[in-house]
Amino acid sequence: MTAKQVETSLLEQLRTNAADIDAFRALVADYMAMYRICEKLKTDIRKRGTIVQETGSTGQKITKCNPSIKELRDTNKAMLAILKQLGLSTETVKTAVEDDEL
Repeated sequence: MTAKQVETSLLEQLRTNAADIDAFRALVADYMAMYRICEKLKTDIRKRGTIVQETGSTGQKITKCNPSIKELRDTNKAMLAILKQLGLSTETVKTAVEDDEL
């Protein structure tokens, strides 16, 4: 799924739920910024792996967990918080057909 498809889907949910207002569109924009960050973090994890070697403050090589893993987890938490703020979950998602049937 592309970023544009995700954004379109979220905006459609706002329209379907009669919540298409500037404040919520701004939250969708924030969500999409985090979505793009997540994609970059995932790319870094695929590229460098889960364990990385870096130079420590003393100049010696150290092996540690890829910091992108923690950043990805934290970013995902923030994204879930935005979805919650928008009132979107698997239980609340509506399709255009469901809305028309009401």
